[in-house]
Amino acid sequence: MSKDFKKINDSNSLSWKVENSIKEAIISGKYQPGDQLPGEIELSSQFGVSRPVVREAIRSLKSRNFLEVRRGKGGGSYVTDLNELFFKENFADLIRLKQIKVDHLVHARLFLEPEVVKLAVANITEQDLSMLKNNLLESEGAKDIDTRVRLNGQFHKLLGRSCKNPLYSILMNNIMDFYEAYIRVIKPVTEILANAGDHRKIYNAMAERDVEKLVKLTKLHITTTIDKMIKMERTYLDLVDKQPE
Repeated sequence: MSKDFKKINDSNSLSWKVENSIKEAIISGKYQPGDQLPGEIELSSQFGVSRPVVREAIRSLKSRNFLEVRRGKGGGSYVTDLNELFFKENFADLIRLKQIKVDHLVHARLFLEPEVVKLAVANITEQDLSMLKNNLLESEGAKDIDTRVRLNGQFHKLLGRSCKNPLYSILMNNIMDFYEAYIRVIKPVTEILANAGDHRKIYNAMAERDVEKLVKLTKLHITTTIDKMIKMERTYLDLVDKQPE
């Protein structure tokens, strides 16, 4: 697979176009973490633009954590690792280039969350239950949909905290952050995906310490959103594909 870039003929926003081309090469895997980009002279030749244009594109990619610029012997522009900050700041690009899909998020939740609620049954405190209940009441009373989306994500983060495994809690926080970011990218927040009463049922099962019922409700709660999310994803990608280059 050739790593050469195509010449850019449109004079509008040249540095942005160079930046976007390099960014897509990184996200698609053409350039891997640790790979060095061609030098400034070579890039300006490949793109057919001036060196200052390339320099501005590199500077922008560095500020967005795509690239690390090293000085001295062996210096140059190197592709950075894809970290959490990268995902959060560039979610739309990852979805558009199909590096993250609905399946990835759903499977991550289905793998982790049932284990989280099992642990939570054994370790949850009265204070934890009180925080879950307060979240539930606030969410049910919220009129603003954006607020409800945020509170719904927080409900699952509180479940993660209640299991008393700090690693699980961190993973739940990250997964729910990604889940919410995904929804906001593929569809402006105009509706709640999950059934309104799901969290109330999960809370009741947790308060009753009914593990079997809790796991069943948790899995059902996650899987009922799949069809809606897949439809939203297809619509979003269809619209992106129809946009002019």
